Amino acid sequence: MEKSLFRFIWKYSSRQQIFILMVTVLTYPVVYFLLELPKLIVNDAVQGDNFPRDVLGFDFDQIPYLVLLCLTFLGLVVVSNGLKFYLNVYKGRLGERMLRRLRFELFQRVLRFRLPHFRKVSSGEIIPMITSEVEDVGGYIGEAFALPAYQGGMLIVQLGFIFMQDPLLGLAAISSYPIQGYIIPMLQKKVILLSRKRVKNVRLIADKVGESITGVAEIHANDAAAWHSADISDRLYENFKIRYEIFNRKFLIKFLNNFMNQLTPFFFYLIGGYLVIQGNLSIGALLAVIAAYKDLAGPWKLLLSFYQMTADVSVKYQTVVENFDPPDIYDTERLTDDDQVELSGDVKFESVSFSGGAAGQEVMDISLKVPANTTCAIVGPDGSGRSEVLQLAAGLVSASSGKVCIGEHDLDKLTDSTLGREIAYVGGAVHVWTGTIRDNLYYGLRHRPLVPPEREGDDLKNYKRRVNEANQTRNPVYDLAADWDDLSAAGVDDEEQLDAKALQLLEAVKLDKDIYRLGLQSRFDPSMNDAFADKILNVRKNLAGRIASEPALGGLVELWHKDRFNASASLADNLFFAVPSDPDITMDEVPDLEEVKTFLSDTGFDVKLQQIGLKIAETMLELFSNVSGDSGLLGSYSFINQDDLPEFERIVRIAKSGHQRPGLTEADKSRLTGLAFKLVPARHRLGVMDDSLKDEVVAARKRFLEGVVKNSDGFVAFDPDVYLPPLTIEDNLLFGRARVDRRDARRRIDDVIRAIVEETGLRHPIIFAGFGYHVGVSGSRLSAGQRRRIALVRGLLKNAKITILDDIATGMTEDDKELRNGLRGILAGKTFLFGTSNMDIAGEFDQRFVLDQGRIADKG
Repeated sequence: MEKSLFRFIWKYSSRQQIFILMVTVLTYPVVYFLLELPKLIVNDAVQGDNFPRDVLGFDFDQIPYLVLLCLTFLGLVVVSNGLKFYLNVYKGRLGERMLRRLRFELFQRVLRFRLPHFRKVSSGEIIPMITSEVEDVGGYIGEAFALPAYQGGMLIVQLGFIFMQDPLLGLAAISSYPIQGYIIPMLQKKVILLSRKRVKNVRLIADKVGESITGVAEIHANDAAAWHSADISDRLYENFKIRYEIFNRKFLIKFLNNFMNQLTPFFFYLIGGYLVIQGNLSIGALLAVIAAYKDLAGPWKLLLSFYQMTADVSVKYQTVVENFDPPDIYDTERLTDDDQVELSGDVKFESVSFSGGAAGQEVMDISLKVPANTTCAIVGPDGSGRSEVLQLAAGLVSASSGKVCIGEHDLDKLTDSTLGREIAYVGGAVHVWTGTIRDNLYYGLRHRPLVPPEREGDDLKNYKRRVNEANQTRNPVYDLAADWDDLSAAGVDDEEQLDAKALQLLEAVKLDKDIYRLGLQSRFDPSMNDAFADKILNVRKNLAGRIASEPALGGLVELWHKDRFNASASLADNLFFAVPSDPDITMDEVPDLEEVKTFLSDTGFDVKLQQIGLKIAETMLELFSNVSGDSGLLGSYSFINQDDLPEFERIVRIAKSGHQRPGLTEADKSRLTGLAFKLVPARHRLGVMDDSLKDEVVAARKRFLEGVVKNSDGFVAFDPDVYLPPLTIEDNLLFGRARVDRRDARRRIDDVIRAIVEETGLRHPIIFAGFGYHVGVSGSRLSAGQRRRIALVRGLLKNAKITILDDIATGMTEDDKELRNGLRGILAGKTFLFGTSNMDIAGEFDQRFVLDQGRIADKG
């Protein structure tokens, strides 16, 4: 990576910078004539005589001559500003391209770091360096040559113009420059050092904040918030001190600049006035000089600012480069090369030593051999070197001495394209990517785009533009919209077979039941698969038939019926008999929908619901105002929580005050209505719903269906013959609500649903629907066990010749034992390395190596 910012700029944008300089030079004569023309207009057109004037063979009297000069002035203004506009756009685009190139290079360097390097730097330091710290660099790159060339040129043109009018005035104009040019760099040098110190301190703050976010559970669990607050506060104070000193010096520089700039007009008035009185200088020339000097201040000021910006940006660039240029970084080819070598043969360690930088992360002089297509246990507790040996075998880390080979191939000389495809590694600390379960399962098959999508029209045009920009910034042109799943690597022919194989592996690792439950809670778009939606509707009818025929089941669920009130459903569900088509709309937002507002107002339910909401709020306050937030009672009333209580206390107080003003705001009324919407009569039993009101709700729903649902796409009505996309698959199967006033109704009806799903063969499609479940940030919506098993299936789907598992299913439970047996069956005929700390488990494998303090203590 280029050590100097200017070297980086010149290496990757020299041609564009030269073009900018050429266009900049074109502006010089235009600016000079713009300075000359006002003088010509005053002295020649306004005060001149002996007309007409001859211009290009044409005679002009005084007025036409004045008009000609003014139009010429206007034309030059247009040309000058047009050139500026073009230059600014060009510079902006160049800066953004270079910034994109720089950020991508930094990111690629992160991927080329060796694993032990990540123990020295944290994401809290790396992320701001790639994002915020280089932001200024991008803005500067476009100006790096253009700004000094343009503003310096302007300065020279304007000084030349002043010298042409009178040399004494010219000397007065530049009299302050030598002083400014000497003092300001001295002051700026200290500012640069402070800026560097500030950048490092901000990185530490970012690192500490990131660490606090990651470990927020530990902070609360140990009541360590005060300690972390003090730590951050101390570092913020350090940042304050640095910035305060920077401000002092920056504003001193600004003060000196302003003083010097104001000193020069003093000389103009004194010297220029004297020359005019003596008749040695015309008034027009003096005015033109003063106007030129006024313009002169702009370029000089910008040049000084540019100097400060250069120093600041150079510091940021150098501090970033220092962190992204470790001496042992992998070559770029290791990351980008797409050649794949077939690995076959024994896994061999030949006098291998490795150090992760700390005790317990070392391997010393290890020689071992795992014959091809056999199983081997690497045994040892954490810190014994077990994990390091397995990472060496996977090519994730490199030996400091000796070598690790598979067959005749030294792993340290192979590229990621070989190591990542020929070896499957799942360590103890797995990572699940933000996205769907499907994304994570097939992640190990997405090496390169395989089948590009068909594009035409604007889509094709936009794609070509995207590729062109990528080429200009040396970014990869891989198409994210392409088909990336390497089906042949997984040993299947199409996506359907791939899903089937994934399901088979999920069953093998005992994760299929979890995915099934997630599938039931998933939403499904029927336009993607009409047949699946039809099957769900068939199950719905089948279930409804069984509920109707079996009285025991009838007591467990209340199905949706257009003419009946459903006491186990919310008041909103009953009133609308429909749900918002956008599932992201919450119940608190529903009262603010325009069609809902109009409907409630027309039917008079706005006031009724507010009264219900007010009664609920009063009851909640009466019952729970003195209950702690840990109380399970509040959980039973899911429409209100501890944080909401003070707000509803205020609303109730205003509503009961009897004063007309200020009264409840529209937002307050919406909150009360939203509260009423969440009421489930059979669960909450607050006595606010009588039979007559229920009848009114049922009557009003017909009006809502006719007036709103039929004329709007904002709601989808409950219809027994239609799949409802805003609801989950489970809700679509049941088409009703389990009775909340019957014990175990939910569980028992779930059993019935599961049985019918099994009978109708819907279980697998529901699991496949669960593949689309979003796992949250880094898999936060999954348990640790689920994340680990997904990573295991991801590794197995690669169908690699060598599989390495570390600290996976190492318990002595029947489930873990069964899983290990299943894994050996799946990986039969392949090389399988298994890391464990349990000696008994090692006996299940063909061979074992026992590690102790980084050395082989036993083998067998």
